[in-house]
Amino acid sequence: MEYIISFAKALGMFVVGLTAFRLMGSQAVGRLTDFDLVVAIAIGALIAKPLSDPELNAWISVVAIFALVVAQIIISWLSLKSTVFESVIAGKTIKVIDNGSIIMNGLRKARISKNELSEELRVKGFRSPSEVQEGFLEPNGKLSLFGKEKQDQSKKENQ
Repeated sequence: MEYIISFAKALGMFVVGLTAFRLMGSQAVGRLTDFDLVVAIAIGALIAKPLSDPELNAWISVVAIFALVVAQIIISWLSLKSTVFESVIAGKTIKVIDNGSIIMNGLRKARISKNELSEELRVKGFRSPSEVQEGFLEPNGKLSLFGKEKQDQSKKENQ
C-alpha cells in the first residue's frame, strides 16, 4: 500500500509541476531568464520534497508552487507594462561585437571570455568576429549575431 501511495503522490506532483509550467506560459521554459530559472529550480525542489519525505503534507508544496506561479505571472505582467521593471528582472541586451570588433567592455559586463565568445561564434557558423557586423548577448543568455554579408546585401538592395 505504501508503494501505491508513493506512486500516486509522484504522479500528482508531476501533474502539479506540469500545470504550473503551463500556467506560466511557454516563455518560462523556452527561453529562461534568470528569474524564470530560479522559479523552475524552486518548483523542482518543491515537487521533490513531499516525494522524498513521506511525513510532509503534499498540499504544502502545492500551495507553495502555485504561489511561485502567481508571483511569476505578476512579475511577467509588470515587465510587459514597465521597461524599467523588465530590465531589472530580465536584464538588458549587451553588445559584444560591433563591425567585426569585439567590445571588451561588453564582454566584461556579460562576464564571458574571448574564448567563450569565439566558441559561440564557431557554433553559429562564423570563423571570427570580423565576419560579424553586430553581436549581442541577450538576457536569456543566447548570442544573436548579424553577419556582414547580410548587412552589405541589404544596403545594396536599398540603394
